[in-house]
Amino acid sequence: MRRLLYLLSFCFIGFIIYYDLTAGTLPVVNKTTIMPENKHKPPSSAPAASLSGSNRHIEIVIKPGDTILSIIEQREGKINEPIEKIISDFRSLNKGKDPEDIQIGKKYKIPSYAE
Repeated sequence: MRRLLYLLSFCFIGFIIYYDLTAGTLPVVNKTTIMPENKHKPPSSAPAASLSGSNRHIEIVIKPGDTILSIIEQREGKINEPIEKIISDFRSLNKGKDPEDIQIGKKYKIPSYAE
């Protein structure tokens, strides 16, 4: 009887490992749909180094697992701006709010560097 219990336990653990490796047990996170606030492309004469005075941002609702950098990467691909500039632009768009203090379910303005 004990051997049968060991055999069933071994088979069950083997199945669990197989299932974890093939299907996984982590939940699948849906991609965030980002809708730009301003549908018009900014004029090409707008300075790329500063967001002040321009409307180059998007407003999104933060989902679990989102960070400012991950949102910008999802939207624009590779990040070509220094992190300090992204943080500074985020603070200026969101009334001094730090990127570390964002909350799930709230809407924030995220700087957009796409040309």
